[in-house]
Amino acid sequence: MKLTKILFTIVLLFSANVFAQTETAPTPEPTPDYDTRESILIIRATQIGAMSVKTKKDYENATKLMQNGSHEEAIPAWTAIIKTNPKLMLAFNNRGYSYSQSGKFDLAIEDFNTAIKMSPTAVTYNNRGMTFSAKGDLANALADFSKAVQLSPKESVSYNNRADVYARMGDFERALADQNQAISISPKQGLYFSNRCAVYIKMRDFESAMADCSKAIELSPKLPLSYINRGTVYAQLSKFDSALEDLDTASKITDSHFRIHFDRGVILNQLGRFEEAIESYTKALNLQPMALIYLQRASSYSELDKSDLALADYNKAIEIEPNNAVFYNNRNASTISYGTTSLFI
Repeated sequence: MKLTKILFTIVLLFSANVFAQTETAPTPEPTPDYDTRESILIIRATQIGAMSVKTKKDYENATKLMQNGSHEEAIPAWTAIIKTNPKLMLAFNNRGYSYSQSGKFDLAIEDFNTAIKMSPTAVTYNNRGMTFSAKGDLANALADFSKAVQLSPKESVSYNNRADVYARMGDFERALADQNQAISISPKQGLYFSNRCAVYIKMRDFESAMADCSKAIELSPKLPLSYINRGTVYAQLSKFDSALEDLDTASKITDSHFRIHFDRGVILNQLGRFEEAIESYTKALNLQPMALIYLQRASSYSELDKSDLALADYNKAIEIEPNNAVFYNNRNASTISYGTTSLFI
């Protein structure tokens, strides 16, 4: 399962989004590597130093809004700064970040385009690449992350981000090579080991995956995705009790990650604990209403002979993904009954 990471880089702020199968809840922010800090300091020295006192104050207020996750409020704050400072690249970069965090990807890309025209930095290429990735435009995401690598070859985040794209394209060898490079630059980033663990899982190298996940937990014990990843490895090895233990640990760190509850549901269903599986799937659906989760919960309902509830979930899965033949096949199977005959006179 894909549990790597992409970073949006903001001047004065590093905010992380972990990519798994979908977006996740906020995770502990990683410490930027030296080269990233150095490039940020250079940008700040040339642009923030030239700001007026009022602009600096407005800039600090807008940044605080982003730090608090108040992106809808941050957007007009950055817009006001841009009106009075139309050549301030940092403001376009940071407004683009807030647009992207608000799901306004096209507006974000417009701002990143403007920032890049003003000053083509690895920071903004990474941010635009993340936005393309969120849109599912892997070709443009790959191009942007590669440009970021070219501009700052000693910046670990660029390799890490490109590794995600390669993994999503199914090119696990290149994903592994980039993740290795990210780790060689920033060997104390637990997140990168967790990400490489995810690549090894895709490659079905569970021994290497287990070692990397354990290393990630050692370096960053409060990073939930490391426990989710290791739980996946344990499950693949049929060590279900250990898998559940890791997922429970992840849940204590954050209960707002749908993958924790979805994975618990899959394992509990495998163990025949269908009522508990349904409870976990329901929690996952409350966080991320995906067709696959409805399909899995329908399977548990079927095991308990709750055909009406199973059928409702199959219908919901089809509503979300109407072109998926698997869902129709499962629904058809659930509606077939045997052993009874009606006689009409």
